[in-house]
Formats: sequence, structure tokens, C-alpha cells
Amino acid sequence: MDPASQAVLLAPLRAAAAALDHAGRRLHPGAYAGVALDAAAGRTQLLLTDPALAPGLVAAARVADPSLTQDRVTVLRAAYPLTRLEDASRTVMTARGAKAADEPYAAYPAPDASGVVVEVADPAAARRADVRTDRTRADGVPLELVTGRPRQPHGWDAVKWHDHPPFIGGDVLTTDGHRYCTAGLPAVRRSDGRAVMVTAAHCFTASQRVRTGAGAPWDYGNGRTGDRVGTVERRDRGWDAETVVGADDAGDVSDTSGWRALTSVGYSYRGDYVCHAGARSASKGHPTPCGIKVTVDDLWFREAGHTVRGVEGVDVHGWGSVGGDSGGTVFAVEPHGKRQLRGLVSSGGDDGTADQRRVDLPEAVDIFRAFDLRLDPQT
Repeated sequence: MDPASQAVLLAPLRAAAAALDHAGRRLHPGAYAGVALDAAAGRTQLLLTDPALAPGLVAAARVADPSLTQDRVTVLRAAYPLTRLEDASRTVMTARGAKAADEPYAAYPAPDASGVVVEVADPAAARRADVRTDRTRADGVPLELVTGRPRQPHGWDAVKWHDHPPFIGGDVLTTDGHRYCTAGLPAVRRSDGRAVMVTAAHCFTASQRVRTGAGAPWDYGNGRTGDRVGTVERRDRGWDAETVVGADDAGDVSDTSGWRALTSVGYSYRGDYVCHAGARSASKGHPTPCGIKVTVDDLWFREAGHTVRGVEGVDVHGWGSVGGDSGGTVFAVEPHGKRQLRGLVSSGGDDGTADQRRVDLPEAVDIFRAFDLRLDPQT
């Protein structure tokens, strides 16, 4: 299905998920366990430890989404609320193992909210690593150890090569013409309205001056730099995000056939589909991978020595992301050609392997909150 047709199908499910999530977290934090989009059935799944709360929660969510009705919601019983699953995931990732086999790559709530899934190199070895420690539970929540792979930061290559101000999501960023990343979240500071471009924190270091690429498009490593974008000011490794301040930007993203306005910001829920405007993917003939299905919507993962929180998706067409896509805008296609900002590319699987299909993305809502930003209103 093409992205435009997919957007029409997903639009009511996205609206329902956002409304239910907001109402669940606000009204029933001790029972609410998450939402997911079931595109095949045309319904939104709602997980609760007490399903009897569903009618009232749906009624409350209808304030934000007047079209929401009970018959469009599938209610599933959960063993644990999301608050406990989030706490358990955080505990797993902060209480790191003493041995390589015991080191968690990632932790996240199980799809049915029955516990927390923990990715490690060798589950059997991890269980044997320290008999003194109970590796079956965290904060009283069951843990399921599964085989995983380390995340690979995608920060050394490039994207839309030599743009000029105003800069937009998907533009190439570099400091020296050798190390490249991608512009991700065009924003402005709430305090003074100053333009800010956000990219991945593992791309550059504080106070570095960031520019566009120069020379022939996709001529990586030529040592040349183009227009000044700005200077790295603030970094937050927990969201793998850093602000580049000093140059003009606009609230747009480079898409396959030109630029598109980013008109809103939202969270991604399981079962949704997103796209990204990453750098190296464009140079390899994949300018806008759009088959990225969200598989985990509350992921804690280890990357470059830090624990990052975000969302994970898997590209159903097999491409995903590659080295050089870091910082790139992640967005959802909405009806009538609109684009909703969702986050930025942080990491994924090894290039050229089956694991390359994976894309990990911190979410724009969280990043904007951390830096006190809002989406740039100018397009």
C-alpha cells in the first residue's frame, strides 16, 4: 500500500490511540497498560489491568477524538500497568550486568503487558552469569530474556547535500567534510523564538560548528564544507539529541519528490507506520523509507555507552536505515499530503545484514520537552 493510502487507513486509528493514551495515563495510571494500532482489523487496541474501566476511559478519550466509539476499540486484559513496566525496564537498563553475556542491549514492555522483554547476547549464559541475583523479575515484574543484537549508531555518513538557509529536516550536516549526519527536528526555542535544528547527540560534540556538505553530491569524505548551519549548544544523551543553534531553519522535511511541511508533532504507537529522511539511505537510492512498522513503543536501549529511550520499528520492505542516517527526520504521512513529526533516527542494525531493517528513534515530543522547544511554525 502506498503511503498516502496507508495514511487514510491509519488516521482514525492514530487519533484514537493518542486520545486513549492521554486519557489512560491521566485517569487510570494504575490500570492503563498501553495502546496499539491494529490496521488489519481497523481497530485500536487498549490494554488495561481492569477491562471494566474501558467504557469510562473511552468516554473520556472522546473529548479529544469525538469520532471514537467503543466498537472501534479492542479491550485486552493486561497483567501489569504501563507505569510498572516502564519502571522495570528502567531498572534493567540501569542495573547493568557484570559480564558481557549479562549486559542488556534493550528492555521494553511485552506486547501483551505480561512483563518486560530483555534483549541480551546469550539468554542462557545471562541466566547462569550470577546465581546470587534473581534474573527472572525486576521491581516485581517478570522478565523474559531473549537473544538480541547491539544497536549501531548511524552517524558517520550524509543526506540532501548542500542546502541553503532556511535549513530543513533531511539536510546533510558535517563539521569537517569527513563525519556526516542528518538534520532532524526543525524547531524554535519557547523562551525567545530562536531557530534550533536538532540532530542526534552521538553525531557531534558541544561547541562544534556544523555546516552543510560541499562539492559534488554524495562525494563523501572530500574534506569540504558548505553553508554554516549553527553551533552545537545542548546535548541530552538520554534522548540521543543535541541542539544546533545559530542559523535559519523551517518546519519542513525533504521527501522523495521535494520538501513537505511538518504540520504537527505526535507520538508513535505499536502498529503504526513511519518514514525517515536519513542521509546515507538517500544516497543509496532510498530517499524516504516509508515501510517502517512500529513494533515497540517504549524502548530502552544501549547505544555508544549510554541508555537511550525511544521507539523501535522494522521496515517491512527490508531496508530500514544505514550508517549516515543519524539525526534524520522521522515522520508519519497523514491524509491530504500532511506530515507529522515523530522523532529522529538514532540507531539500528548492522548495515548489509537482515538486522538492518531495524530503526530506533527517540520521539520528538520528548525531545522538545527536554529542550523546551516547539515545532518551527514557518514552512
